[in-house]
Amino acid sequence: MRVLHAYCLNYNIGDYALGIGVKNLLRNYLDIDYIGNTNIQGRNFDEYYINEVINKKYDLLVIGGGGIIHGAHWPNGWFWLIDKELIRQIKIPYIVYGVGYNYWIEEGGIPERGKIHLKETLANASFFSVRNDGSYNRLFNQTGIDAEVIPDPGFHIDLNTEYERLEEKKYIIIQLANDKPINRFGSEQKVEKFINEMREITKDLSKKYKVIFAPHVIDDVSISKEISSGIDNTEVLDFGKFAFDHSDKMIGYYKYAEFVLAMRGHGQILPIGFNTPVIALENHPKHRGLMEELDLLDYNVKIDDENFLSDLDSKIKLLEDNKELLIEKYKNINHELDATSQKAFEKIKAKILK
Repeated sequence: MRVLHAYCLNYNIGDYALGIGVKNLLRNYLDIDYIGNTNIQGRNFDEYYINEVINKKYDLLVIGGGGIIHGAHWPNGWFWLIDKELIRQIKIPYIVYGVGYNYWIEEGGIPERGKIHLKETLANASFFSVRNDGSYNRLFNQTGIDAEVIPDPGFHIDLNTEYERLEEKKYIIIQLANDKPINRFGSEQKVEKFINEMREITKDLSKKYKVIFAPHVIDDVSISKEISSGIDNTEVLDFGKFAFDHSDKMIGYYKYAEFVLAMRGHGQILPIGFNTPVIALENHPKHRGLMEELDLLDYNVKIDDENFLSDLDSKIKLLEDNKELLIEKYKNINHELDATSQKAFEKIKAKILK
């Protein structure tokens, strides 16, 4: 089978990681000849591309995962750049796989044209699914779309895939997000408060572990350096060394960490997929949504809470005291996620292999 995979290829380490997860799943469950890539964040699915590339050179189109149900500025209210009237010209099966609803609450949700486009996408798809971070309810409440709920493909980065350990010391990861700072933090004053409090946390942690900061986008580098500045036993990973053709090497850091503090969705997802404990630094509904879905809310803290510093400190201690039990819980979670993804592919195969 010849597969075209359309997902985000120009922005975020997490997006490249979920791409690895999708490909792992495709190769595990389908008879793959090859997998081609195209960047959904800019590829125009015009009539020529549909008829001369997709329909002639591929047997299956996979759209997603990633938080691609987002962006009122996009022509269709989400990332897929295809005129609604052209969707039916796609003659091969296509699936929408594990996508996320990523609109911030203050953005007001999907514009009307986006709802119409998503419903047309659903009507012609062989399989339409959202990731397990609460996206189902956020999408259903606005569109009535009753999507399948599946694990984010980033949970499957470890499927039939090996990762090299690049740091010998005992270490933890702090993964920070610094794009859209007002959306994430609420105000400049709250940004400053967060930085000061994270410096205190980092100083404390660096006495027991090497603290490695893992930026997922270029905007994350500056806040990581500001928080780590002058603190011994810390390192900010060289973003340019990994992004994006060596994303797999940065991903490997999550596998061997003692635990992770994460501000991004895939900062949560990747360590969980490796059975590495994580504390979510909540700054978007999807962060809490994922921890709630997995019964891990004891390890979630909102970054704009007044008591953020003391709350995070107590959750770190809770994690350290219960680490082995937590790892066993993660193993059970991943077993269930694997089973859910297998069932999803059974449905997909029944649809596309008719």
